[in-house]
Amino acid sequence: MTATRIVLAAFAVAAVVTVAIVLNLLLLGRASAQNDPVGTLSPRANLPAPAWTVRPARSHHERSGADD
Repeated sequence: MTATRIVLAAFAVAAVVTVAIVLNLLLLGRASAQNDPVGTLSPRANLPAPAWTVRPARSHHERSGADD
């Protein structure tokens, strides 16, 4: 490999990296400019359980600790 090819390859790599960094900064700046609430989750969501869900049994033996 000649020195000219090495310099051209290094220049091409540097150009690609520079373009990638500039595009990432532009995209991050555009995405962070929004004031929309994203991901507002509530732990108290009242969702119905699927029909195949096994419900816990409530009996006298469970409350008394008889199976311990």
